[in-house]
Amino acid sequence: MKHTHFTLHRFYLISPGAVAITIAFGPAISAQYALTLAQERFDKFNQVENGWCASDATISLPLPDGKTLWLFGDSFIGEKTGTFSINPSRSHMINNSVVLEDASSLTAYYQGTLANPSSFIPADGNAFFWPEHAVIENDTLKVFAVRVTYFNNNNPGFNFKVGTTCIAYYKYPGLAYITTKKIPSLTDTTMRFGACIIRSGEYTYIFGVKDTTSSGMTWPLLYMARVRQSVDEPWEFYTGSDTWSGDCRNARPLGDRPMSESFYVYEKNGTFYLIMHEIWLVGKLYILEADKITGPWNRASSGGKETLFAVIKPYPNLFSYNLFAHPQFTNDGKILISFNVNTSDFFSIYNDTRNYRARFYWLDVENAASAVIPDTLSLHDVYPSLADNIQVKEQGRISYSPFTHSLHITDVPSPSVLSVYSSDGRKLMQVYISGDTFVPVPMSPSRFFIVRLEGKWGSETRKIISY
Repeated sequence: MKHTHFTLHRFYLISPGAVAITIAFGPAISAQYALTLAQERFDKFNQVENGWCASDATISLPLPDGKTLWLFGDSFIGEKTGTFSINPSRSHMINNSVVLEDASSLTAYYQGTLANPSSFIPADGNAFFWPEHAVIENDTLKVFAVRVTYFNNNNPGFNFKVGTTCIAYYKYPGLAYITTKKIPSLTDTTMRFGACIIRSGEYTYIFGVKDTTSSGMTWPLLYMARVRQSVDEPWEFYTGSDTWSGDCRNARPLGDRPMSESFYVYEKNGTFYLIMHEIWLVGKLYILEADKITGPWNRASSGGKETLFAVIKPYPNLFSYNLFAHPQFTNDGKILISFNVNTSDFFSIYNDTRNYRARFYWLDVENAASAVIPDTLSLHDVYPSLADNIQVKEQGRISYSPFTHSLHITDVPSPSVLSVYSSDGRKLMQVYISGDTFVPVPMSPSRFFIVRLEGKWGSETRKIISY
């Protein structure tokens, strides 16, 4: 049931200076009526068989036999020393994994063995893959995945390039790997498709993003392709005004709302809802509403319908990103959603894997879309031991705050040069510093960026997660 409101609500959007005024009638409704902790879903991942300990991405696909396939990005595989701790000497980090859930258990799958695991989607020469959404067609599982390349640019630490999307193929059941292929219709390698795939009416719709730059800032905008039956057939790309083209170069964005790399589009009662974690303002969950699957998916300042339905409390060393929905799981009319949690203290994950595991909530989509007061979520209040187990420690001269999107530079003995590079090796900024300081960094749509600090004393390089 939707709730009505009687309030004057003023909220700031991404565009500097853009202010939206919402006036409605009835009692002011908080999103707490729409959002409920799904602790039981979190607890299920405490006992995954075959060595899965922690991961991000947290994307799901319901299978025709009633099971669910969970797709994960960078994953810790190995031996646990407790419910939330890992033995560092008997564990490995691989670039992707999956977990198969049935009625009684969850089991991890990857290549190799528990003692020597490798990624579920095998590396391709000097490239590896991060998974996106997937489909199952007949007896074949097809996983969309972003190709990430190592390349030698004679600049150690900056040798990453995030590329376009491929599809990895597997037999189902059994999950035996077949091959990984490029997508013939996707000739624009700056596009990344497969973030969300849904069936509606006569078509399967494949959502993707492409970066756009304006006024010196870059962010992803939403794009769409469709197929009638199989994702292997030629794609049609949305070109605006309910028109489609077989050439991706003619594609146009579905709106001006900056997108996260991960989101979900959900259809209910003839209305489409796009649920997402804010790409820049870490800790904010939004729901957008449209009458058609093509949107338009615009900012509120451009006439779009978007609602901030939850704000996540900041906590030192922890940050959240990349929401996804899992509507095959329901509870009293609500659907399951998750968002990822990560830490700026990598080594703390060995002591507490909750620093690198998704949080789960039940969401009433219609109530969230009509909420005026956003709910407030905590990353650790519902897990009382979490705060006690987090070990806060700074390592080296470079630290990063995802909440202020700034670098903290400390203990610099002499004048130094600070350089920030994007994941594809482009230099985003370079500044000269002579002492302890805070340095705001440019917004980056990529999953990570590289920071290098160097002077007569030597140098230090760090990979920073940008969400």
